[in-house]
Amino acid sequence: MKDKINKELKAKGFIRIRKVLNFQKDIKPVLNDLEAKADKLIEKYFTVKEAKRLFKLKFQDKFFALTKKSEVTFENVFNNRPPKNFKKHENVEYFNPESIFNLIKSDKILNVVEKIIGKEIFSNPIQTFRVKKPNINPGKNFMDGLIGRTPWHQDEGTMNKKARFKTDLVTVWIPFTKTNAKNGCMLAVPKSNKLGLLNHHHGSKGQVEIKNSELIHKYSKMVPLEADVGDIIILDKRLIHCSLPNVSKNIRISMDIRFHKAGQSSGREPLPSFYVRSAKKEKIKVKTYQQWVALWNKAYMKSLNKGYTFKYDLPVYKHSKQDYSKKLN
Repeated sequence: MKDKINKELKAKGFIRIRKVLNFQKDIKPVLNDLEAKADKLIEKYFTVKEAKRLFKLKFQDKFFALTKKSEVTFENVFNNRPPKNFKKHENVEYFNPESIFNLIKSDKILNVVEKIIGKEIFSNPIQTFRVKKPNINPGKNFMDGLIGRTPWHQDEGTMNKKARFKTDLVTVWIPFTKTNAKNGCMLAVPKSNKLGLLNHHHGSKGQVEIKNSELIHKYSKMVPLEADVGDIIILDKRLIHCSLPNVSKNIRISMDIRFHKAGQSSGREPLPSFYVRSAKKEKIKVKTYQQWVALWNKAYMKSLNKGYTFKYDLPVYKHSKQDYSKKLN
């Protein structure tokens, strides 16, 4: 199994592993916590009478009601970490329940990760929880925006200079709802992990994306990474991928958890990284949910005076040797 996973991952840059997680034990607790978070927000933005009615609705309808009622962008509120940037001393909300901590420590996931990077494993702080709302009219420019989709990028391109080329990073993508092309699954370029780390830049709306990414649709083979609830998708750190807009009528919920080999840079040093597996049990220091929350709270408090939780320079090479357009020749 180990050889098969590594062989496929190196060959294609991604691998879908079916039925790794159990819905009742692994997925449902997160969805329950998500609903509880929505209920708290409803109490904040609605009257008691309105809230009583909304509490009876499904999470999706609660989310739509919140979005319609408030001008707040809930992308950060439902994310599992503080946002990259915020106003100095701003009190920001984020979504870090025990159910997510349990997934980060899950033996079912770590057993797969161990086959790729070995037994000494750190939790990596480059993690994102997404509630992806429908975007019925994406328009002609749907590949250029932060709302509704993720631009073409490589995960290694979002790491700082200390980690690039030196850190063995593994991305574990988890769907909490059945995911397909219609509701905005990932789109990948098979074998693109063999191109090396490409130049990235800031797109027209500030998003990090591969330079010349408009050429990917024109010249590259692309495959949708569809998945059922319970599946996980493993991504190589240099796989070129993005996500499609959600043109269904329903929200799409997912999370990407990342891990790296112990002793290496996390790529975002101000944020918490820690042992989740080791041959020596004494190295496991973060054992409880309370310890995990304390780590994130400490990182957030340290960032209050700055107005940002982390920064990194985009990978840019001299003479444009690593532009995507150069790889087409």
